[in-house]
Amino acid sequence: MKRKKPAKKIDWIFKLALALLSFMPLLTSGQNSLEAFLDSALINNPEAVSINSQISTYKFDDRMISAVLQSPKAFVSSEVLISPYLNNNGKPIDTAPSDKAIGYDIGITNGGLYSLLFNLQLPLLKGKQVQHLQEQNKVEVEKLKTQLKLIENELGHTIGGLYFDALSQQVTVENNRANNTLLNEEFGLIKSLTSKGLYRISDYKLMELALKSDSINLQTSINDLELAIRQMKAACGIRNPEIPKLTSPLLTMTAPLKTPSLFVRSFSQDSLAAITQQIVFDDQYLPQLNVYANSGLNSTSIPMMERHVGASAGIQLSYTLFDGHQKKINQEKQVLRLNEVQLLKELKVREVTTQAGAYLQNIEKTKVELSGQKKIQAEYKDLLSLYQEEVQRAQISVIDLIAFLQKYSSINLEVRIKEITLKKLINEYNYWNH
Repeated sequence: MKRKKPAKKIDWIFKLALALLSFMPLLTSGQNSLEAFLDSALINNPEAVSINSQISTYKFDDRMISAVLQSPKAFVSSEVLISPYLNNNGKPIDTAPSDKAIGYDIGITNGGLYSLLFNLQLPLLKGKQVQHLQEQNKVEVEKLKTQLKLIENELGHTIGGLYFDALSQQVTVENNRANNTLLNEEFGLIKSLTSKGLYRISDYKLMELALKSDSINLQTSINDLELAIRQMKAACGIRNPEIPKLTSPLLTMTAPLKTPSLFVRSFSQDSLAAITQQIVFDDQYLPQLNVYANSGLNSTSIPMMERHVGASAGIQLSYTLFDGHQKKINQEKQVLRLNEVQLLKELKVREVTTQAGAYLQNIEKTKVELSGQKKIQAEYKDLLSLYQEEVQRAQISVIDLIAFLQKYSSINLEVRIKEITLKKLINEYNYWNH
């Protein structure tokens, strides 16, 4: 019975592996939407990963600030200082050397130092300093979160552009494939009518060449599509070589912002960071008060050392009276920084407003153009039925038929490309309207 257990375990592992393998296609097949590619791009973005790590680090920094500035410190210190003497009647260590002894002045060393102390230190009046440093950290965290949102917005812009370019290639493949199918149908009909003497052999050969040329165009468009998807996957950090069928996303224009733009928010946070930096700098001019105490052995001589055990305590107060105008210099520096940030903010607001307005106008023009192209497309569709009837009666030349089919395919492709262009413009508008 004991020998059968490993077999059961192996069988269980095999079933688990099989289940995972069967689940993998679901993971890869779901990677055909714009949202899936954006998620992958954000997960695999090194800067975003670094920012998330920094945000987590600031939580420990808040605790460290409180620990360093407010928590009592307890430590043990020990020191042994020996100051030997020469020509001192054979006493190398002495607290009262003779006049002829060679060594340090006894007033400096007291003959040596032998200490082993337990020390306590307690900083006081640090509440404001701790609060200001933690507020500064909070501002930095908000700046990092804004940077993360800017990265996400930028990925939506760049990856979205790559996605719509790849989607345009996919539409081109689908249109070429539909045109190839239509040419095959008409080629079959021309072939049948040629055998009946209704079309010339040259007409048949011309149709055959058109079909071969169209097949080459189809394969070229397939290659372009595969390249576009691979480039997009590389930008998203995806290694899966599969070429999925992309879905067309439903995009809507975001409403005009009532809150400050994401692009402007970072400048407001820079201003706040400059203010908090000035406050933290000024904290060094507050009174600095420390309470300390120690207890243990502290002796300058070895004889009777055991009687030199005791304790001491004290208070240390310091206050800056003059610093060479450092405070004033730093204030002037921060004023320049605030003025710079305000100027950059105004320039960015102007750019965002201009870009959003330009894309909004382009979107409206594209909608009008698309509406007109769809009307023409409907007319060409009706005209296709008429051409097909005339081909059956051999009332149209092959050259005219090929020219019409090329134009029919072109107008269909233009409509679909224009629809994708409209979505790409909406994506651009949403990028600037954050």
